[in-house]
Amino acid sequence: MGLLKSLWQGFVGGADFTQLVTERFILEDKLLKITIPISNIVARQLPKEVNYPYRNRHWFNTKQKTHTHETYVHIYTRVWMYLPIIGIFPSSEYGMLSTVFRIKKTPDGVNALDNQALGAWLNQEYDEYYNHPEPGEKSRGSNTRIRQEMSKHTTLSDEVMAIQLEAAINNGGYPKIPDATTVQINGTEWVFHQLVKPHSRSRTDMYCLGLDEGHYLVVRFNHQVDRSDKHKKWRKAANQTQQRVMEMVSLTDYIEEEQRVFSATITE
Repeated sequence: MGLLKSLWQGFVGGADFTQLVTERFILEDKLLKITIPISNIVARQLPKEVNYPYRNRHWFNTKQKTHTHETYVHIYTRVWMYLPIIGIFPSSEYGMLSTVFRIKKTPDGVNALDNQALGAWLNQEYDEYYNHPEPGEKSRGSNTRIRQEMSKHTTLSDEVMAIQLEAAINNGGYPKIPDATTVQINGTEWVFHQLVKPHSRSRTDMYCLGLDEGHYLVVRFNHQVDRSDKHKKWRKAANQTQQRVMEMVSLTDYIEEEQRVFSATITE
């Protein structure tokens, strides 16, 4: 049965929804519940944290990490590989889908509970970081650095320069991304934010939900394509996994009864 399914799909691996785990995390006065397939790769398991007092500034600053334009506190990760039915060469995987749960902050003046304001900030954060006037570490000002290099080609006409610059940023920089939108999942409106490049099949989809005026939850799906010629084989399955995972994410008030049940679960 497994071989027949693999032959029909065109790959092995991916998320198996017959093997689910349920995780719970306390985010101040909210309870985050995640029901999700187990990873299909072996990875070192870090000690699980349950309590995330993100409103404590010292705690947040101690726990936060920064990668390119994103500063966040990590909560949870799951990874699924998509592989050829018969692996002939080492590292012949088709690609990988990862799901990462994070908490992020908004700057002063941006209300994370206002989906329109949050969506606008997500695009602004991206644009300002990669177009920063002073290029620096962690890809800051990458587009500015490309513009500076291109400006040295003084023999190019303005029209050719514009075309060459756009191509250079699309290939080696951080091009403009789609405006954030909203999506309804199980009656909850999430802000949907996508990082894509014109010539890459890989992409990152993010679902964001305000926790309070200054913080928001991020569910981040990274579709990493290792073999573009085989992408169609697993793209549909990865998209379906993303949708099903989001349908099994819940964020509810952490009331006293849930505290009692949750505490009992932890001590068992």
